[in-house]
Amino acid sequence: MHNLRLIYFKMRALAEAPQLMLRYTDTSYSYEMAWEYFEQPWSEVKASVPYRQLPMLVVDNDTRICQSGAITRFLAGLTGLQPEDSLTLGEVDALYETSQEMFMPLNPTINFAVGEKFESMKDDLLQQLQPRLEDFERLLNVRPKVPFFFGETPFYCDFGVFHHVNLALFLDENLLASYPRLSEFMSTVEGLAGVSEYLANRPELIGVGTKPQLVIDGVPKPTGVVDE
Repeated sequence: MHNLRLIYFKMRALAEAPQLMLRYTDTSYSYEMAWEYFEQPWSEVKASVPYRQLPMLVVDNDTRICQSGAITRFLAGLTGLQPEDSLTLGEVDALYETSQEMFMPLNPTINFAVGEKFESMKDDLLQQLQPRLEDFERLLNVRPKVPFFFGETPFYCDFGVFHHVNLALFLDENLLASYPRLSEFMSTVEGLAGVSEYLANRPELIGVGTKPQLVIDGVPKPTGVVDE
């Protein structure tokens, strides 16, 4: 088995789907803040990192895989969370890419926006999200007798959708009231072995819209890319 080190920041964003997959498959890995891994402030090492951004997956202390989609696909192959059939794989990847399109401005809004800016972005986001939630509901209804988008077991696309919808619930806890299949899907993913433990123990995100912080080892710390 590979030695896996996932490098990111203090935020609930692009490292979530990979971690959900790793926990679900009971795959060993470490999660490290950028300043812990590089032993320098992010601002001082950013220019030396491939594509100047994180997350980054370090494999066997040698290979650096950047870009969250590339990380997710690599892990899907490693953990068996992708279909063997190439046609189904194309459909799975399309759904995953669709979930990735929700990143902007959802993740930055939840993790960083405050005050009037948050309220303004929140209203816009709630409108923007409705067509996407309708798409997910419709896709789930294509296979009404199975719990996940493509069958009895989840693929990497399921974890991509779960993360973004889970994050969107910070905007409105009743967001899924009109989407029973999507709501059921979210509950099913939450109950998966490994996933439920991860969700219960990951740093809590508090103060959304006012003073976003992650509670790390019992200590609230500002979200961001610096060690403070």
